[in-house]
Amino acid sequence: MRRVRRSLALALLVAACGRGLPEPGPEERAALAAADAVAPDPSAGCRWGTRAPVRGERRTLVVAGEERSYLVDAPAAPADRPLPLVLSFHGFRGSASGHRWWTRWGALARWEGFIAVHPEGHDDVRLLGTTGRGWDLSPDETRDADFVRALLDALERERCVDRRREFATGMSNGGFFTSLLGCMLADRLAAVAPVAGAMDLRACAPARPVAVLVIHGRKDRIVRPELARSARDWWARTERCGAAVEREGCQRFEDCMADVVYCEGPQAHRWPGDATRRIWRFFRAHPGRPPVRR
Repeated sequence: MRRVRRSLALALLVAACGRGLPEPGPEERAALAAADAVAPDPSAGCRWGTRAPVRGERRTLVVAGEERSYLVDAPAAPADRPLPLVLSFHGFRGSASGHRWWTRWGALARWEGFIAVHPEGHDDVRLLGTTGRGWDLSPDETRDADFVRALLDALERERCVDRRREFATGMSNGGFFTSLLGCMLADRLAAVAPVAGAMDLRACAPARPVAVLVIHGRKDRIVRPELARSARDWWARTERCGAAVEREGCQRFEDCMADVVYCEGPQAHRWPGDATRRIWRFFRAHPGRPPVRR
């Protein structure tokens, strides 16, 4: 399995920084098939019956006395079929609905057969000399991590979720938070993919290995590439990686406890057009160990 994943990671490097995302070649198809063959871990919400499709439905959840909201997209499916789950976090002063529209995660979820969730940030985040809606940035801030943990619990009770395939991604401030979740919720998330936002997490210590794909732009003037490279180096140290293989502007570190891939393209501060499908293929290739039953 490790050799198959290595072939996939190298294939992803070629696609990651090129013009669009090509269809999988023979090696990548074999790698994805091997990952797809890993048995799911059904959540408590798996039951008899069928589930109707959900399209951008807004729901709320009360955590520590605070009402938080999120959008859900899901395909029609048997209610006993465990589905992967992707959390996607908007940028600073953004919104769940705007991020959902731009990234097209909802449409891809209904097409590919997984659950996409777009949580809403909180409104008193201080960043870039102003205050707006966003996400926590530091390991000593737990407000948003507690929300995500409670959200995962609620979704696992409500729907048939594959607990081996819970993932997170996000843009800008949402990317910083995604990387932070990779450390703080390593017991729950199998892989994370921050876009246009990540940094060195310093003393944070993940409970177990998490696969990481970092996507950043060389022309980004809002989040400088040096910050994303510091995140790359932090994850490589944390996952005890060896040397990096570089191809077309992307790096894949070898002999890691979990895959670490860094893709730096020519874009500025934006979500690249092929990022959603690229990230989904990375997630598909990286099912995790089942979380401990609570």
